[in-house]
Amino acid sequence: MKMGSYNYFSKVYDELTENVNYKIRSKYITAFFDELGIKKGSTVIDLACGTGTFSKTLSDLGYSMIGIDSSEQMLSEAFSKLKGKIPLLNQKMQNFNLNRRASACICCLDSLNHLNRISEITETFKCVYNSLNKNGVFIFDVNTVYKHKYILADNTFVFDEDNYFLAWDNEQLENNSVRIILDLFIKCGNYYQRCTEEFSETAYEIDELKTALAPYFNILGVYDDLSLKPPEKKSERVYFVCRRK
Repeated sequence: MKMGSYNYFSKVYDELTENVNYKIRSKYITAFFDELGIKKGSTVIDLACGTGTFSKTLSDLGYSMIGIDSSEQMLSEAFSKLKGKIPLLNQKMQNFNLNRRASACICCLDSLNHLNRISEITETFKCVYNSLNKNGVFIFDVNTVYKHKYILADNTFVFDEDNYFLAWDNEQLENNSVRIILDLFIKCGNYYQRCTEEFSETAYEIDELKTALAPYFNILGVYDDLSLKPPEKKSERVYFVCRRK
């Protein structure tokens, strides 16, 4: 069974991301909120919210969250996790719109890498701009070109768990892109259901992202993962902290 991006993967996504440590990442993000005047109670967009873990964590910290994702399956998992307490919208990053503006927007765990053209990145930044109040804050992370070339490319990762088996195969493409093939076997009683999903992710140079941001945001900082240090040659993930113009 071959499905689109993350349709069946949503069933095991939370288990696969247990090492992400959402609480530490949320604390990292909210430290910028505190510094930039985004108070608890403010409306925050969780763009590409997936199964809603960041939405839940930030909601528990006192922020008023709105989750947006293009995957109905991911949103279904999020709805169950959030018990319907947080509004969830089924929209694409590059053309979403809201009927009210927010104080901040986050886009986490390399979600922007799912956009395979810089024009789509620019469209997403424009949508975020249109969704934020003046001086609103936009914080996102991306996988780096280094990670795509030397960590992901042409490597295979295997996850053998009690209720599923996953083979994660990566193939290097042109333009800093990686084709990702997920071969997932979900245990169903005495047999396994096999599902295959295929999609690609693209990494962008920091200067490309800065150029795409320039019409809409002032860049307050670009940081190596979970730090206040500038990115290094071998950084695998970087954070951008921006303010709406």
